[in-house]
Amino acid sequence: MPTPTSTAHNLSKELPPTVLTIFGATGNLAADYLLPALLHMDRENLLPREFRLVCVGRRDFNEEQFLNFILEKSAVLNKDIGEKHKQHFLRQLIYFKGDFDNPESFKGLSKMLEDRERPKHKCYNRLYYFATSPEYFAEIANILKRYGLLTSCESHQRKIRILVEKPFGFNLKSAQELNRLLLKYFDEDQIYRIDHYQGKETVQNLMVVRFANRLFEPLWNKEYIDHVEISVLENETVGSRANFYDQAGALKDFVQNHMLQMLSLIAMEEPYNLTPDLIRDEKVRILKALRPFSRESIKANLVRGQYRGYQKEIGKKSQTETFVALKTLVNLPRWEGVPFYLRTGKALPKKVTEISVHFKELARCLFRNCASNILTFRIQPNERVQLRLNNKIPGLGVVLHQADLDFSYSQAFKGEIPPAYERLLLDFLEGDQRLFIRSDEIEASWKFIDSITGNWDAQNAPLYQYQPGSAGPKEAERLMEKDLREWWTQ
Repeated sequence: MPTPTSTAHNLSKELPPTVLTIFGATGNLAADYLLPALLHMDRENLLPREFRLVCVGRRDFNEEQFLNFILEKSAVLNKDIGEKHKQHFLRQLIYFKGDFDNPESFKGLSKMLEDRERPKHKCYNRLYYFATSPEYFAEIANILKRYGLLTSCESHQRKIRILVEKPFGFNLKSAQELNRLLLKYFDEDQIYRIDHYQGKETVQNLMVVRFANRLFEPLWNKEYIDHVEISVLENETVGSRANFYDQAGALKDFVQNHMLQMLSLIAMEEPYNLTPDLIRDEKVRILKALRPFSRESIKANLVRGQYRGYQKEIGKKSQTETFVALKTLVNLPRWEGVPFYLRTGKALPKKVTEISVHFKELARCLFRNCASNILTFRIQPNERVQLRLNNKIPGLGVVLHQADLDFSYSQAFKGEIPPAYERLLLDFLEGDQRLFIRSDEIEASWKFIDSITGNWDAQNAPLYQYQPGSAGPKEAERLMEKDLREWWTQ
């Protein structure tokens, strides 16, 4: 049987003429992720045949100066782009200088877009990417409305969409306010709230493994599953993200979005079909069923930590957590009594993101030492799915040993695995919302997080110190030990 070959995407239809405008195009997000993804998509002929990329920034650049600026910042682009490819990409690129402190500077953006459409008498779809600091999201929406950038055209019904980066709000109230503002100008099906973890191959594979294999779904409930763990561990410190991170902390930076999204995919019911709203209906149902925290439950079921040297690194005193571990429950019949353990942190021994589903041990075992089966989804690095089984060691007598059935992406598929941003940008161009977050998902996740931040203080959630390079505060180990369990990391 031939080895399957991975592919970024199979376009089912030719994309219509499109202009993608990136606000915040001179920032790190554009240099590290967006421009490399678009450049690779251009090389693989995944962009619309008639495509314009408008990069909006404060600096006084022309197109070539802007691209050279990005090339200097991006090691990925410097390695991959040749002169011929660079010139082809430049022909699609437009740089526009705009400053949010001077909204009048955006006055000419609408005319510039119209001038690019007129030579061929075409009406391009207009897509806008909010790649700025969250404080500018409302201003961008107002600019789009004020300067006529949301108007239709005579030729055909122009599609207008916006893509909004995280964080989407910093608590429930601010998320609701931002939702209200965006829904004032856009319909829900025009708003794409991104969580780049949704574009990772193994996260997308969660639904496939569950719902395309009859082996698992009959066992996916409280009768057979003992507990579920979700770990997002990083070996780096906060580094250049210090200013943002100190305002957010581990809970808001990772748990509110990436980790709760993965939890909802692991726990959701099977949707009737793969339409975006039905998938998101099931995810919302899980998020709304998360048991909220109280002062008493925080003390028993949550641990905060901060690595030693953090305050020196950011240059001030701070009570921001760089590590958090928690235990929660999903108040639905399928999951009654099954704990979900989440942990994330900085300055840990290694960088790894994985979900492990721990099945219950056999009620009666014919052999000695029948350990529980564990299904692990490794999100990063070295994407893989592993099922730990009990086997007999060759030789006299019966001695058991646990080994893994291992599906590794790098071994099973030839070619590159498409980066998350590339997949999500292509879905944005196509108008596919399945991997993006709906407004009620955002609000349900913030409601759960607010039940923590609204109830924790130094008494019921002290900030434990831990050494960089360690596994985090010892109290996180005790969170599991009191339930006669321990954290699992391959």
